Amino acid sequence: MTEYPILPEEAQEALKIVEQTVRQMRRAVVRGGMPHFLLLWGIVWVLGFGSTHFLGLESPQARTVWLVLTVPGIIVSMLIGWRLSDRVRSVWFGPAVGFFWLTWVIYTSLIVFFAQPQTGIQTSLLISLFAMFGYVTSGILYRSFFLSGFGALITVLIIVGYLFLPDWFNLWMAALGGGSLIAAGLYMRYAWR
Repeated sequence: MTEYPILPEEAQEALKIVEQTVRQMRRAVVRGGMPHFLLLWGIVWVLGFGSTHFLGLESPQARTVWLVLTVPGIIVSMLIGWRLSDRVRSVWFGPAVGFFWLTWVIYTSLIVFFAQPQTGIQTSLLISLFAMFGYVTSGILYRSFFLSGFGALITVLIIVGYLFLPDWFNLWMAALGGGSLIAAGLYMRYAWR
């Protein structure tokens, strides 16, 4: 078998193609609206978890705050997806992402309902873990190590907060969970152009 050594010029050209592909992928993720979704849900988490911490885990007012934040959050997410759908080149990819998240909402709701967590903190834990599962699998779908790695990192932070800071878990989630979503959205929006 004859081996052909790769010339330095060929290696540089191959690296340029890889860098170009990564830039195009990142731009496609930004055009598809991911930074908008991260920012939106980061704000929902900051306000929702923050109010839950100050109002109390079992407080009916905290549940109302979450309802007031989540329902419009879902509607705004759908509007963002619809508005940006013309930017997605693939005819099936945009709707597939929308159906992925719709399915995620339905299954997360069913699992939480039937699992019947015993405490508010367990409910917060389950929903947060499912959200990060959504980001990790979206990263796989988008072929974005950043998004999958981000979801995995926040998963670790969620578990650390749940295990070691149970009295501060909701404030932890507001600051680190919501804050990280906002930071990731801003990073993607401005660094991935």
